[in-house]
Amino acid sequence: MTKDIIVLDLETQKTFDEVGGQDNKHLLGVSFVGVYSYKHKKYLGFKEEKFADLLKLFKNTELVIGFNSKYFDFPVLQPYYKDFDLSQISHLDILEEIQKKLGHRLKLESVAQSTLGYGKSGEGLDAIRYLRANDWESLIKYCLDDVKVTKEVYEYGLNHGHIFYTNYGVKKKIPIPWIKEENMQIDKLVAKAFTEGRQLEIEYMDDEGKITKRKIDIQKIDGSKIKAFCHLRRAVRKFDLYKIKKAKIIGKMANFQGFLF
Repeated sequence: MTKDIIVLDLETQKTFDEVGGQDNKHLLGVSFVGVYSYKHKKYLGFKEEKFADLLKLFKNTELVIGFNSKYFDFPVLQPYYKDFDLSQISHLDILEEIQKKLGHRLKLESVAQSTLGYGKSGEGLDAIRYLRANDWESLIKYCLDDVKVTKEVYEYGLNHGHIFYTNYGVKKKIPIPWIKEENMQIDKLVAKAFTEGRQLEIEYMDDEGKITKRKIDIQKIDGSKIKAFCHLRRAVRKFDLYKIKKAKIIGKMANFQGFLF
């Protein structure tokens, strides 16, 4: 049976102030765990009464991906599993990799804004407020939004070999180790095609996860945003660099000079 790869985030029942500080993560309690399953290609959610089902998922998982998940989410969640050591699952903690490269920590919001152009849907304490107001709809949305942002930061790194952060107003790259070799040159290919007036053939993932093959003529690159004429749609469209799964140069733009003026 093929094992899963999951992206994980959780929300707590209490704050650090209520449990005596960060050394007492195990006392925070968990209200909700959000997951994206690559095997099932969907988002999943688990309230406390469903943690037995979450354990079944963990036992069939070969890699957990998270942001500060190794040193926060798992220690918070471990008390629920007395007979299963969560640390035995292979773990990619994006924050840990950032700290290795930069020597300091960053917030997910900062990395997401710099890499994706958007970030989290709220602040950390919002989930506790939702819990205490019994607003499960907002709590679940908040958690799964964090899972989605973490997943897309991970996938950007997977496809491009780096993610971004902003330092004193200047956007900088953070090289990361989880890149796929076949996708290592996507951003360089995009830049080369634009500079030389070349046409790209891309495999592009839309917001629903569907991948289509397109030919594009790039007009403008602004960070991770690309403005290009799409021959499939026969119109100028905007593309997210991180959603380009494969790319290759196939010839000259249809009307390169026309795009310059």
